[in-house]
Amino acid sequence: MDNFVLLGVLLIITVIVGAFMGIFAFAEVRSLRVEVRRLRAMMEGGQGSERKDSYAAPASVSTVVQKPDEIESPEEAGKTAAPHIASHSTTHSSAQNVPSGKPSVAARYASRQVQQSRAAAAQSVRGRAASPQAVATRALFWTRLQENWMVWLGGACVALAGVFLARYGIEQGLLGPKVRVAMGLVTAVALYVASEVLRRKTGSSHPTFAALAGGGAITAFAAVLSAVHLYHLMAPGLAFGLLAVVAMITMWLARLHGPVLAAIGMLGAYSVPAMVSTGSGNVLGAMIYALIISVSVLFLLRHVYRAWLWLGLLAGALAWWLISLVGHQADDWRGVYLAVLAYLLLAVVPGNWSLTKPEDISGEGRGNSPAGKIAPLIVPSLLVLVAAQCLSILREGFQPAVIWAWSPLAIVVLVAARQRASLALVPWTLVVGQLVAWLAVRLDHWGEQNVRLIPLPAEQQGSFLLYLLVTAALFAGFALFNYRRGLARYWWASLAVMAPLLTLLTGYVLAGDYLPVYWWCLYAAVFGAVCMYLGSRGALHQWHKGMVVWLFIAAHFAYSLAVCLWLEQASLTLALALQAVSLAWIVRRFEVPALGWLLKAVLLLVVVRLTLNPWLLTYSDDSHWSLWTYGGSALCAWVAARILSRAVNHSYQPLAVWAEAVALHLLVLALWAECRYWLYGGNAFAAEFSFTEAVINMWLFTMLGLVYYRKSRVSDSFSRWYDGYSRLLVVAGLGNYLAILFATATSAPWAWHAIGERPVFNMLVPAFAGAALLAAVVSRFYLPGVRRLAALIAAVAAFVWVSLEVRHLWQGSIRLDTPAETGELYTYSAVWLALAVAGILLGSWRGWRSCYQGGMAVLALVIVKLFLVDMSGLEGLLRVASFMGMGLALLGIAYLHQKLGGKSAGQGQ
Repeated sequence: MDNFVLLGVLLIITVIVGAFMGIFAFAEVRSLRVEVRRLRAMMEGGQGSERKDSYAAPASVSTVVQKPDEIESPEEAGKTAAPHIASHSTTHSSAQNVPSGKPSVAARYASRQVQQSRAAAAQSVRGRAASPQAVATRALFWTRLQENWMVWLGGACVALAGVFLARYGIEQGLLGPKVRVAMGLVTAVALYVASEVLRRKTGSSHPTFAALAGGGAITAFAAVLSAVHLYHLMAPGLAFGLLAVVAMITMWLARLHGPVLAAIGMLGAYSVPAMVSTGSGNVLGAMIYALIISVSVLFLLRHVYRAWLWLGLLAGALAWWLISLVGHQADDWRGVYLAVLAYLLLAVVPGNWSLTKPEDISGEGRGNSPAGKIAPLIVPSLLVLVAAQCLSILREGFQPAVIWAWSPLAIVVLVAARQRASLALVPWTLVVGQLVAWLAVRLDHWGEQNVRLIPLPAEQQGSFLLYLLVTAALFAGFALFNYRRGLARYWWASLAVMAPLLTLLTGYVLAGDYLPVYWWCLYAAVFGAVCMYLGSRGALHQWHKGMVVWLFIAAHFAYSLAVCLWLEQASLTLALALQAVSLAWIVRRFEVPALGWLLKAVLLLVVVRLTLNPWLLTYSDDSHWSLWTYGGSALCAWVAARILSRAVNHSYQPLAVWAEAVALHLLVLALWAECRYWLYGGNAFAAEFSFTEAVINMWLFTMLGLVYYRKSRVSDSFSRWYDGYSRLLVVAGLGNYLAILFATATSAPWAWHAIGERPVFNMLVPAFAGAALLAAVVSRFYLPGVRRLAALIAAVAAFVWVSLEVRHLWQGSIRLDTPAETGELYTYSAVWLALAVAGILLGSWRGWRSCYQGGMAVLALVIVKLFLVDMSGLEGLLRVASFMGMGLALLGIAYLHQKLGGKSAGQGQ
């Protein structure tokens, strides 16, 4: 019974759903019929004009049939999106391809949904056509797969057949170990010979022949390895030689059969030492073997070029260098290994054995030769070798043969870069990387401090300094030699003058105890003087601009190094700031605008150092260091700006403005530091904040903010910088005033103690009256958008000052946590009433609406205070007298207000 009920319910649901679907289908069919009729009418209406344009255009929707050669392909149908209209008699295409500039009638009058679908289809087709490279790559892959899939599958089957044959013989016991190895070698030789015979017989190479040779290589590798590891039939040395021969033969055949065979040979060749390892740990022999294989691969690259072959060669050679880092057998030889590898990369493929062939800058001589194709890979490969040498230094540390261990790679890259400007970056990277590696070697992470540099032991310092001397001479000498060649002169000039300075700095850091400090300073100063003399001479005799610029840079760097080693921290900052003056003079005297960035760097260093001084450095209290450090630095920046601004060449004007901006910033810091120096007994960076300092900061920051604002109005450049800095300073001044108000409101001891008991002439005048005065000045001369707010702050500050003066006169202090006497309350009312009357009358007389409203607000405050506070306890005649006096005062104020208002109105008329 339940089943019948369920069946009935399902039947009812089906009928209801079917009814709705029928209604929807009827409505859809009806709309489609209307659409078809409309399209047919439009096409029949345009039949005559279509015939005139093209005979092949459709005359009727129900009678057009395309010829077989006119039927569109699926791609063309997708591009043109021609509509297909079904007829009651035939089903066919309704339109040919239409010109792109004029869509068909059906396309123009189709419904919106149909037009949107066609537009989406056309957009997708255009998107696919917009990437022809991706389409071509995909098509090439499928083409090769269709052409060579049988070859690749056949080669794999040949290799698997040999494996299965050997497995069958082993399982059946038909073949002994020696026979198995011999048959494997014979099969490998047979496959090699077959590939070569077929190639010579057909006169050309084919992927089939390469597959045969690849199967032979894999079979030979498997046979030799099984003889060594499974059956122990031969010594590892003999197996090593056989595998090397197999790899060399495979790579030699790759000249004829293509890069796939080269990949098999290269992979097998570099893996041979690992596959037949005897456990002796002779990593040095494996590295020599890797160099031999690298030579073979490079010779192969002269005939069969693939980028992945080059990368595979680099990976294989560096893999054995990486393995050598595990032990100590290759110590002192890793640098030589990397140098030989770098020489091979530079010399073998182009045949540049002496590394003296000039670089083809135009690129016309490269063509499609392997030497031209590997040119973009040379610099990245050499940089990888440089990184490997730096890691080797980090791994080995200082060794007695350090000169011979790490100089060969430098010689190779310096000689090769003489004729190739693109390699000029590599020597710079090498010298900087090596010096950084030496510093990292002596970096201590586990000491009492977080990170520190530990000098070398005393017995190693002499040898290390000799190594640095040789390194500096090597790089500087080759740099000057290459500079005369005329290629990449900026690089060689910089390397020639900076390499000795960088090595000098490294020597002082790691072996500074070997010589007294004054010797290090003397070396740096003498080197700087020589560079300054040569730079001046070069500027006068029209030397190359790169050499002149870098001589001046080296001179200033050497000077900075000397003063850093000799002077104390405070004097060091001033010594660095003095360089701005000399740089400005050099830029103006010798017209070297390229030194502008160095001038900016020096000034920026001084600004950062002096700005962050409270958190970076500490100074002794026995000297007035704040005056010459901050003030002297500001003076140096100002002098540099004046020197540049008076130059005949107006192109130095932006640099002068930049120096002037720095001078103003340093002036702010100098005034701030000097104030704190006198406030805290010589300790300008004392962790204290007093009432007096808050008052000084309020005045200092606000006035300097106004100065910066006026500077932004008259300056062409840096106006936005000046404006932003002025806003920051004004906000800082306001912040100090708010701190004073908060301390006063909370009766903080550091605030009311600083006021003292002297009446009138005390700290209330600069703190509170000064705030009113500063706000009034801001309301007149600062940003128009904040002038009304500044005027309001000035009025409030004046009101606060007068009230606090009354409090101080009655109490002798400004503490607000003590009760007020009756006379004090009446005094507040009288003084506030006077302020209100003055504000109302002044506002009425001058027509200042804000002043008038402020006076009325104070008057309302006075009235409320009188009723709620002053007169709350009065009775009898005192109350009568109080109210009488209050009323008469208000009447007098009203009379004066009307009289002054009438006079001002009459004058206005």
